[in-house]
Amino acid sequence: MIKKLLLFLVLSNTAMAGYDEYKVNDFINFMHSKHSYSKEHLRLLFNEVKAEPRIKKYFKKAPERTLMWNGCKANDKKCTNYKRLFVTKKNIEKGIIFWNQNRDALLKAEKKFGVPSEIIIAIIGIESKYGSRTGTFKTFDTLASLSLGPNKGRRAKFYRDELINFLLMCRENKLDPRNIKGSYAGALGKPQFISSSYRHYAIDFNGDNVVDLWNSNEDVIGSVANYFKKNGWKSNQLIMSNLIYENSNKKYVENESKKTYKPKTPYKIFMNNKLYSDEAITNNTLLSVIGREEQEGKVYSFAHKNFYVITRYNRSRLYALAVYSLSNQIKKHKSELENHNL
Repeated sequence: MIKKLLLFLVLSNTAMAGYDEYKVNDFINFMHSKHSYSKEHLRLLFNEVKAEPRIKKYFKKAPERTLMWNGCKANDKKCTNYKRLFVTKKNIEKGIIFWNQNRDALLKAEKKFGVPSEIIIAIIGIESKYGSRTGTFKTFDTLASLSLGPNKGRRAKFYRDELINFLLMCRENKLDPRNIKGSYAGALGKPQFISSSYRHYAIDFNGDNVVDLWNSNEDVIGSVANYFKKNGWKSNQLIMSNLIYENSNKKYVENESKKTYKPKTPYKIFMNNKLYSDEAITNNTLLSVIGREEQEGKVYSFAHKNFYVITRYNRSRLYALAVYSLSNQIKKHKSELENHNL
């Protein structure tokens, strides 16, 4: 009875407003019984939780907008041009700088995991502007609020699992949960791994026996490459290829582009419907069709297994298009600069 009263007093301060004290108590007991986590330590962490009003703003339903790849009209204020958010001159230039500064680690990762340097760089550029934006939200407070507190919503179970993984991640890597900051949704470090991804995919790539996704570019590079490899990346394989078709088949192509971006259709089926690639592709290669708006109109491409792997990082075909496009631009401009300096 005394213990329950003490816990009630601990959890009833203004910092914990909006939290269900019994659910917090259940969580603490679970972490202690399942993972031998210190009850006292957890109670102190929950007692120090501070309200974060910014979270509601980020999770608030956005105003109705049209999200397009690159087809927004100049006068359409309700249209967001996704390509221009990420495939920018600054991101390309900084990507080349990052490549030059981390050449050895990128080459090592490419040899070990088969993931091209430009893909790894594009991920880091899109996720955190090459490490300049890793998040300002206290991760424990964020995950606690989203799973057990005032910002709890329909994904409360997901965030509870991430809170568990976060605490285990901190213990495994000797990190103080009080000091870790990330995004408003709990993403961490330069590659913006969620806590479960940190535990499953982050690796010590510089041999110092520490996994550090904030300060070690080697660990960041190796971890991104490891993530892709474990999600099925195929070395030296295509990501996308040009799709050639006749106007009479445009309706068929459009219908195919509305289906899943997971490659499920053998190339021979597309060929039977007079859709072709300008690459050498075997008949049984599984493909999907990706359509997107460019300034000149609708464009279609074949997407291969590696395109789908990129969507395992972020489940959006627009995101995968951004990674693919930015990586190509970084590689192209880097090559042009090197040829110019010869």
